[in-house]
Amino acid sequence: MIAGLARTIRQLGERNDIHVIAIRNRGEAFCGGRDGRGETAAGLTPYQVRNQMMGPVLSVYEALAAAPIPVVACVHADAIGFGAALVGGCDIALATSTAEFAFPEIAHNIAPTMAMSAVIRKLPPAVLSYLIYSGERITAVEALQYGLIGKIYPREDFAASCSAFLAKLAARPRPVLETIKKYQNGAVGLSAAQSFDYAGALLALVRQEK
Repeated sequence: MIAGLARTIRQLGERNDIHVIAIRNRGEAFCGGRDGRGETAAGLTPYQVRNQMMGPVLSVYEALAAAPIPVVACVHADAIGFGAALVGGCDIALATSTAEFAFPEIAHNIAPTMAMSAVIRKLPPAVLSYLIYSGERITAVEALQYGLIGKIYPREDFAASCSAFLAKLAARPRPVLETIKKYQNGAVGLSAAQSFDYAGALLALVRQEK
């Protein structure tokens, strides 16, 4: 299922008629975490463990980052473990007021480096360290304060509010959406002068295409 999610994100991103990708869930939880029951590394080399057991998860984070258009997480309920990382890996996260988030891997003596890789550019270092080492659940209000999500909607209005936001975003020209995401991803780590030059160059290109 995880591998299929990565493939779907890539396929949708390649379609010029699609301007935004939304990730939703119709179950009781947005995502309760990855089900690793039955997995074993017995008889596998470290390379095989990386590709077979960790590769599918990492491919989702890579697909989210590589998608040329914005990916929106519509978090109608709890997002735990892989679910929280999935939310953090999306460009925009909309959450219901009752949703909770957590990275509980440490309680199972697992170092959640993969989940950290998805959110390390989004969460402040002190916040990320606390959430990872404590495994503590946080509320939607806390997630908004920390930068894991971008907007909270009341539970009773969540579906309608998300649909309205997605419809408005999807109506924007795809080149504009692509340029915003490209700049946000590419400007990280640049000096102030470099970020100014990059911003001007990208804007000049997208205006030229009109």
